[in-house]
Amino acid sequence: MEQRSDLYGHDADNGWTKAVLVETAGISTKTFDTLRKAARVKGPSHGGLNWVFNGEDLIRLIRKAESGNFTERGRPAANAWRTLLTEKGLKMPEE
Repeated sequence: MEQRSDLYGHDADNGWTKAVLVETAGISTKTFDTLRKAARVKGPSHGGLNWVFNGEDLIRLIRKAESGNFTERGRPAANAWRTLLTEKGLKMPEE
């Protein structure tokens, strides 16, 4: 089986690309980048739709999306991303 990885060597089979996360959440790339930076998750400096985010990154994004400043746009995104976690057999840790 061919290993798919992004330009940075992250394995796409063990995570989600920025493109997948943006599309799943139904948000713009600008909103995603704002949320990602607020969650202090490392990502591409510009564009980078093939950048792969792992489970830990996604959990941090979900927590930030559900927090105070992002509840209006973030809650639907967080719910969509929780589904992605479940599909990979991952669970949100207790806070």
